[in-house]
Amino acid sequence: MSVCVASGLDFGVMLDPRWSLSLTFTSVIPDRFFDYPPVTQPSETLFATNVPSYTVTFHTDSATETEHHYVANASPLRKAPTSEAPTEQTDSPAEAETDSPPEGPSLPFMDATDEDLGAAPAYETTGPSKDKAAAIRKSVTHKNEFREKEAIFLQLLLSLQYSAQVLTPCLCGINKHVRKVACRDCLQAELLCRQCWLNKHRTMPTHWAFVWKQDERFFEKTDICRVMSNTSIGLGHHGERCPDAELPQSFTLVDTNGIHATQISFCQCRRNGKHIEEYEQLTSAGIFPGSVTQARTGYTVGLLDYYRQERSQGKGSAYNFVLVLRRMADPVFAGAVPNIYANFLVISRFYEYLQMVIQSGHALDVDVPLLGKSDRPYPNRPNGFLGSICAACPERGVNMPFILKSPTPGYLRHLIAVFLTLDGNFKQNLFFKRDDGSDVALTDGRMHFPLQMEYEEMVKNHVVAKEDTEVPCKAHIGSIRHQGSAKYGHVKRSGVVASACDHSVAGSFVDMLKGEAFTLGTYAQREHLRHTNSPPHGPESTSPHVYSYDSWCSFVVNMVKRATDQFLEEKWLHTVLDKLEGQIPADHINGHGVDCQVVCQAVYFACRAHFHGETAEVLWAFLNGFGSSTRQMTEGARHDTINFIVDAWNRLKIVASLTSDFATELSADERVEALGLFELHMAVLEDLSRQHPAEVPAWSRESRVATKSDGKISSVYQHANTKVLTIESVLDSMITEEREKIRREAANQPRTSLAQWIHDGIGIQCQQILLIALLKSHKEHPLQDTWDTISKLHDGLNAGLTTFRERQLNVYPRLKLSGLDVDEPELTAIQLPSYRMKHRQRSVDADGEDAALREAEIKLRCSQADNGILAVQGACLALSAVNKARELDYRGQNGVTRSTRNHENAELMKTYEITMYNIARAALVDLGHMHKDAVEPYPPLSIRDTRRKETHLSRVKGDSRLFDSTAWYLQSGETISSAAMVSRPSAAVASRLGPEERDVGSEDEDDRLMAGTQTLKRAGPTPSNRAPKRLKDIIPDDVNVNSPSLSSEAEESDTEMLPTKAGKKKKTSKKKPDGWIWLQNMTRGQKLSDGKLAEYKEESDRVQWFRAEAEMYRWLEQYERKHTEGFRVIERFRRDSAVWAGLAEREEQRNGVNGTSTYAWMQAAMHSRLEHNARVTFKKGSLGAHHDWVSSSSFEELVTKIDRWREVVFTWMDDMDIERAYKKF
Repeated sequence: MSVCVASGLDFGVMLDPRWSLSLTFTSVIPDRFFDYPPVTQPSETLFATNVPSYTVTFHTDSATETEHHYVANASPLRKAPTSEAPTEQTDSPAEAETDSPPEGPSLPFMDATDEDLGAAPAYETTGPSKDKAAAIRKSVTHKNEFREKEAIFLQLLLSLQYSAQVLTPCLCGINKHVRKVACRDCLQAELLCRQCWLNKHRTMPTHWAFVWKQDERFFEKTDICRVMSNTSIGLGHHGERCPDAELPQSFTLVDTNGIHATQISFCQCRRNGKHIEEYEQLTSAGIFPGSVTQARTGYTVGLLDYYRQERSQGKGSAYNFVLVLRRMADPVFAGAVPNIYANFLVISRFYEYLQMVIQSGHALDVDVPLLGKSDRPYPNRPNGFLGSICAACPERGVNMPFILKSPTPGYLRHLIAVFLTLDGNFKQNLFFKRDDGSDVALTDGRMHFPLQMEYEEMVKNHVVAKEDTEVPCKAHIGSIRHQGSAKYGHVKRSGVVASACDHSVAGSFVDMLKGEAFTLGTYAQREHLRHTNSPPHGPESTSPHVYSYDSWCSFVVNMVKRATDQFLEEKWLHTVLDKLEGQIPADHINGHGVDCQVVCQAVYFACRAHFHGETAEVLWAFLNGFGSSTRQMTEGARHDTINFIVDAWNRLKIVASLTSDFATELSADERVEALGLFELHMAVLEDLSRQHPAEVPAWSRESRVATKSDGKISSVYQHANTKVLTIESVLDSMITEEREKIRREAANQPRTSLAQWIHDGIGIQCQQILLIALLKSHKEHPLQDTWDTISKLHDGLNAGLTTFRERQLNVYPRLKLSGLDVDEPELTAIQLPSYRMKHRQRSVDADGEDAALREAEIKLRCSQADNGILAVQGACLALSAVNKARELDYRGQNGVTRSTRNHENAELMKTYEITMYNIARAALVDLGHMHKDAVEPYPPLSIRDTRRKETHLSRVKGDSRLFDSTAWYLQSGETISSAAMVSRPSAAVASRLGPEERDVGSEDEDDRLMAGTQTLKRAGPTPSNRAPKRLKDIIPDDVNVNSPSLSSEAEESDTEMLPTKAGKKKKTSKKKPDGWIWLQNMTRGQKLSDGKLAEYKEESDRVQWFRAEAEMYRWLEQYERKHTEGFRVIERFRRDSAVWAGLAEREEQRNGVNGTSTYAWMQAAMHSRLEHNARVTFKKGSLGAHHDWVSSSSFEELVTKIDRWREVVFTWMDDMDIERAYKKF
């Protein structure tokens, strides 16, 4: 044995002569010693843990085995410096062992895969993000710049506590007036005398005065009323004291810089013969009074506005906010500052309510028809409604025509449908409080919660129906089974049920009593639908509705009946619910039974686009931060608070729709992603169709609707139970196939005596590998059946080796036979030509006899590799069938144990087949037939190369963005762009943007986004450390996306979507293609011989075809829907701008120009700018806009153009006699 260490020292140790042991150690080495090229991708071996380790390699005449070991109690290695230089290949033993294909009989089986069998698909590298690392380095550098100037900053901050102007004569020139008062709320303010300071701050009374204390030698923080005697804040005369004012009154004035205990002089002037009320004087001065009668506390409007934003975004409580204000006044003696908490709760709540009234337009009578109009500006909203309606969702008569001139085809109903979601939240509960019920919400029945009296009346006699707690799919769904449960009895309200749209704009909330009762869910539906159905729409103007609810399978059963019982007179609601479509959200459906996963899967429903139904969860993530505060409030205060917070959330969502920098990136991501995924799924569908040209016409004419017969659900998107292979039949077919493999090879390849000897050697080698695999399995799970099989293989292998070695003496008379241990025959070296060339006993240019042996083995190894690909295919499909069968065929612990063991056997056989293929390829490399890095004609094979979305499993979240490796569906061996794009009219697909990705709009139109607050420079979007998800990030690396129709997303996105990275292109490292075993050219036209597996594969391909078709249509619908949503956003902001302008004109006609009309004009301008921004984003070609669609002048024209484009883009279906399924949607 020789031991090799980093220093190059060798040590000799005597061991068994069969073994040669080499040790390679790694140790902690300083960074400066690393001068080798770094590894560009993280290692998948033990060394990826960055812990000191060593490698032990055993060399025998029959095998080469490597073991990795950690150094005990060692510190992690320091990471080598990164570099952009490519890694050079070396011939070191350790690297060759890692990169080369398996070669020996034992090690190849263990290292046949490049990842664990249960590992998730590695579609993206797991290495650290270079962009993120760069951002971290930049942040650290920025911090270090400040650390270097620490002493200077300390000196400058302390210098603010003093001024050299102290006690010098003031600029006013008055005798004995010296500078001694500073203001730190004014930037760069000079010291003034007391009188000058007061004169300057008469309209800034909340600035703190810092008065120099000569005896104590510091500036003391002082309120304005203490700067000079008899000083007070004057009202009614622009900061001056009223000539007729009475004595000043003590007053607590609250501003963002703290709580001021000051004095106020109220104006005593008369208006229309009457004194002006004190609360009116305060409000006119920008101070909101704490009381209507004898107000002694006031809050600046700026403070109340700041609190609205801080609470909505910072999620802070009013209690902590008041504590901050007290500490701002005096951080040390905060207890001496007045406590305004109780009064602040009332005032902040009422002020926000007033802002809701103003912002919604009700202060200007928005419910009254405008001048020259006969109907209300928003004709179907409830009178007095203070909430916000989503700008992207259809609202007839507002953002789309009230009645369409031509009816929308049924297969395009997603363009005019309203997508809603229903969900419950138990973190928005309410504790029992001392509440006499007198605190009624200011927004009672006018926003998201229903009228409290109506709610109390409805729940007074509410009883959960027994049928509502039954789960049709028999799964344990807590929200269904726990309705009315006593577990919620310790709280007054156990949470809320909310109804929201697909854009996370909340519509309604209903308090839960004891659990998520379906009656309350129906109540939430009614409240949400009422916001756009007051008065109700007629049949010609009613939009389709789609609801998503995690308990939909049970909720829908008696939905209409509950609505009829609860709201007997509201016939419109019964009609809407009766025609309602529904589904289970994508993240919840996997918790339901198999039937629900088939019937309620959104992607298998027509006209659903990419509606996953989980948008309410986004709202909960925002709202849950307020739960700790709202659960302690009275019921009225809780309703108002949640209404205010949710309205702020809704307005943020609405304004962000195509109008901000962030929304621009999001819109581009959604449209580009939808188009790219549509084209990819269409390419998959087209290639699958070309694989089955005879079957596809019949498939395309089958119904996509799931049916129920004899209590069983059947669907074209699922395997039929009648064709599921049992575990026993699968294993029998695999064993039979293995036994017939050598016989097929013998029949296909006539052999001489030398070729027969090589053939027998390959067969013995196969038995050795199988025996090693079974021994490993028996070690993990010792079973008698496995041992009996091992014994039989052991005896047969010894007999075969004896015959083989006897014949070897005739072939190689001068070659010494390898050692044979009858107890371990699997370790005996099979001295075929490949073995001898590997161990350099012979070279490629040997004598004629060796050349003949080499050529014979090459032919046999090629045949072995070809058959090995088919064997791996069969093992993969068999394992898939086993996975399906084990879910259906076994029950009870014994059955589970048996099925688990059989599943392990199937995994073992799959890995064995992969190993045998890799051994054949390694032999071809040793024989000089191909290079070890070559991918043709036989690429390296791993578990990754067999990956495919399992058709026996139900669809799961994320399947839309996961693609099978190219080889699974591109049986012709071509890429998507060359195979699928050429045959269909790529020009039609590319026509969405035109040849130059042009933006659509007039030449005079300004395409810059507008803002509301004008400053010197507008802040752009903050660059994220993580690059946005583009088309290239969501498909396998071997899929070519550089086609004409995909170039804009894949290439130009780097420069147009990410301006901060202009001119920089990241070098992408090429990874090995995945799933190549399913390429038809790799199987040389051969097919699976086993009838059951072939039948299973055919059905698997059929299911794949239907699923690919569904994904294709859903992403097409998503792309279309995003255009109609953008069109509606533009129309909504245009309507809002016109309405506010109309309100301003009406106000000026009634009362002249005043604050009310000015506010209305400001709102009209704001919405006009929002419309401009939305239009720019909507029409921008680089953001995924279809150049023909976005030029539409009306909604009807947009729908017509979308329908016309479909006719062109699917012409390839007509050529293959495929029926366009969407025509029947």
